[in-house]
Amino acid sequence: MKIEPVASETLFRITSEAHMHIHFLGLQKKLSMKSMDLVRPDLTLVSFHYQQRVDDKTLALDGEFLDGSLKIIQHSGDQIKTFEEQVGGPIYPATVINLYPVLHGLNIGAKYTYPVFDPQVQSIVEVSQSVESFEESRKLLLEPSFKVNTRMHDHLVSSWINLQGETLFEKAMGGTLITYKETEQSAKRYLTQASLSKKDLVLDFSLIRTENPIPCPRDATYLEISLEGMPETLPLLQGPGQQINKREIGGRTVWVYRLRSGPEGSKAGGHEPLDKGDLMRYLGSSYHIETNHPEIKNTADEAVAGLRAPRQRVQALVKWVSHEVKDDVEESVSALEVLHHRKGECQAHTLLYTALARAIGIPTRLVGGLVYVEGMGFLYHAWAESYVDGWIAVDPTFNQVGVDATHIKLVQGASWVSLLQMGNVIGKLKADVIDFRTSCQGAN
Repeated sequence: MKIEPVASETLFRITSEAHMHIHFLGLQKKLSMKSMDLVRPDLTLVSFHYQQRVDDKTLALDGEFLDGSLKIIQHSGDQIKTFEEQVGGPIYPATVINLYPVLHGLNIGAKYTYPVFDPQVQSIVEVSQSVESFEESRKLLLEPSFKVNTRMHDHLVSSWINLQGETLFEKAMGGTLITYKETEQSAKRYLTQASLSKKDLVLDFSLIRTENPIPCPRDATYLEISLEGMPETLPLLQGPGQQINKREIGGRTVWVYRLRSGPEGSKAGGHEPLDKGDLMRYLGSSYHIETNHPEIKNTADEAVAGLRAPRQRVQALVKWVSHEVKDDVEESVSALEVLHHRKGECQAHTLLYTALARAIGIPTRLVGGLVYVEGMGFLYHAWAESYVDGWIAVDPTFNQVGVDATHIKLVQGASWVSLLQMGNVIGKLKADVIDFRTSCQGAN
C-alpha cells in the first residue's frame, strides 16, 4: 500500500496491489487486484478506481461519493452497469480499515464502528473494531504492536499494528489464513515458486475427507453424519430435508445431521406462507442477482413457456441452467454475466437460477454448505431453495429438484453476501459418516 498527497488539493491517494496464483482442481488461476482511493485527511472516501483480473477476464469499478450519493460504474467485458445509492453520512474505503484505528487512537479498549464500501460485494457494510492489547512475539519476530480485532461480513480478523501504523501480521478465518509483511522482492519470489508448484493447496485445505466413503452420492436418499468444529456464530439450519441434533461423544461436542432427499425431504421444509418481508427479500433484485433485467426476464419466460404449475416451472428452470451453463472454474460476478458467458462453477449456476426464478415470481434464496464428491470427500458448494407451498431444495449444477442427501446446508440468505459466512468454517470441520442409503443398485 502507498499513501501520497494529491498536489494542490487537501486529499490523499491510497494505492494498493495484490497478486495471487492458485492451483485448484488441477487448474492454475492467476488473480491480480489493484485499487486507487482518493480520501480526505479524515480517511473518508471521495472517489475510487478498482480493477480485478482473473486470467484474461477483467472487472473494473469507478465511483465517487458526493453530497450523500455513491455513484458506481462497472465495466465487465463489454458490459457496463451504473449504480447509485443514497447514504446518510460519510463512508470509508476498505483500504483504510487498518489505518482508521491508527488515526483515531490506538488506545487499549477503544472501539470503533463505521461504514465501508466493499468492492468485492459492491455494497456498503458495517465494520467494527476494538483495540485489544499491546504485545510482542519474539517467536514470530513480531515487534511491539497493538492487536486490533476487526469484524466485517461476520468474519473476524486480528491485526498487529506497530507504533509507525504499519500492519505487520494478520490472522483470519480462525487462524487458518495468515498474512504478514514482507519485502516486494520476497513476495515476487514466492509467486514465482507458487506458479511452478503442482500441489493443490486450496483443495487440500477445503476438502473434508471421511473414513467411510459414500458411493453414488447423487443417488443418496438418506445420510446421517456428525460434524465437529462448527463455530458458535454459525446458526444451525433445519430443513428442508435436514434435521440437526447435538451429541456428546468422548467429551467432544458434535452435531449430528440427518438428511433426506426427494419428496420426504421436501416435506421437512414446512408450508407456512411467507410474510411481506420475506417476499421482498426472496423476489428482489440486486447487483449480483439482476431479477428485473429484460434479458433475465425474457430468458425465464422462454424456459417455462407453456408451463403453469410452479413446481413444473422450477424443474424447467433448473434443467435449463444445468444444460445451458457449462461447468467451469471461472469467476462470475452476477447472474447476467453468467447468462452471457454460459459457464461457471456452482455459484454461477445458482446466481443465474435464482435470478430466473425470481423473475417469474418464485421466491428463491441462496444456500451454501457441503456436498459429497465421489472419490474425494465433502467440498464446499452452493445451491438454492425455491418456495412452492414450502421450501424445495434445488441444485442447478447437478440438475436436481429435491437435492440428494449429501447436501449439508450451513448458510442461507437472499444475496450472494450470505454465502460469505462459510469462510468461518473452511478448514475447521471434521466429518464422520454414521449411516447412509442410496438408490444406486448394489451400493449399500
